[in-house]
Amino acid sequence: MQKLNSLPNNDPGLSVTEAALQYIRRSLHKTESESPKAIGIRVGVKKAGCSGYEYILEAAFADSLKSLDYVFSFDDVSILIDKEIYLKFFKGGTILDFRKEGLKQGLQFENPNVAHQCGCGESFTLEDES
Repeated sequence: MQKLNSLPNNDPGLSVTEAALQYIRRSLHKTESESPKAIGIRVGVKKAGCSGYEYILEAAFADSLKSLDYVFSFDDVSILIDKEIYLKFFKGGTILDFRKEGLKQGLQFENPNVAHQCGCGESFTLEDES
């Protein structure tokens, strides 16, 4: 799968740790009985939570690819992010990681655009909106 749009100059794009890729692969493997097969995940953001915004992650399929998506390919996993959402929320070197802390585990973003996160870490506020 190819990157459909060029990132802004000097933007390092989205980085994904090996731990996150392994977690995504395991999660997608659980959905393999679905038809068609997922190609990766779609990352989005919605207004929610006590801080303002919340990340949304869902399985992505080849037919869900949009002309304004940025596609970040990591071997057999693609991560799709709408261009407008990427430019507002993820630009500047966001890292997607998998963390396991006690009983809590899951994908987490290290995002340079985030000013504050709520106590549970589920929602956030942007630097330019705080």
